[in-house]
Amino acid sequence: MSQAFLSFASKVRLALASAKWSLCISSVVGFVGTLSLEIAAGLILVTGWYFCFVRYNRRQAADILLWIKTAFSGHAQILGVHWISASRFHVKLRLSPSVFQQSYIVVQLLPREFALNWLLSKFRKQQEIATFEADLDIPPGFNLEVHNQRWCGRSRRNVKLDPERSCIQNVGPFVLTTRRDWQREITSMMNALVASRDSDFLSVSFRRNSPHLSASVPLYCLSPENANGNNVFHVLRELADCAGASRF
Repeated sequence: MSQAFLSFASKVRLALASAKWSLCISSVVGFVGTLSLEIAAGLILVTGWYFCFVRYNRRQAADILLWIKTAFSGHAQILGVHWISASRFHVKLRLSPSVFQQSYIVVQLLPREFALNWLLSKFRKQQEIATFEADLDIPPGFNLEVHNQRWCGRSRRNVKLDPERSCIQNVGPFVLTTRRDWQREITSMMNALVASRDSDFLSVSFRRNSPHLSASVPLYCLSPENANGNNVFHVLRELADCAGASRF
């Protein structure tokens, strides 16, 4: 009797252990299956987001090419477009008259194809930028890099600015430089940049080596809605003439 009871008890324990083991395996399998479905759904979402905004950037690029033709007042012929990444492309140009050689524009769009990078760019208030680079017929005899900065100051930090009651004064632009000598040609270039403040150049660089001229503007400056978009080519031409004059 006792042996039969012990045999029955051991069978019960084995059955319970087997049931617990089966339940544990089922839980693990269920967890792995749920995790796999979530990962697959995430991959589908990320892939769909990527390809959706890659197509959006390609459609936007077609409009930007029209902006470039308009901004260069019919002096530019687009020879080709090369995509460096999903949000950055290179536009090769032929300009007439041939003051510029090996000219191209690099357009940097917001990285919409990656959601996290897009949110970071929005948080950092990054802009979409077009950078014009070219060699000149006559290379400049100096290296010069100019960045456009604008500040607004108040008499006291804690005082709120009230345009109706405050007296606002606009001061002229000034230059901070580390050069001890100041060439006449550089003065002409600074005058050209000051006269082109409405074109909103972010930076302008002159180099002895290729590319001789590099200029960056916010992309919206090339859009037809911007009244000063057509001035971009004329300002670049004037800067190139000033740089070439330094050789004489």
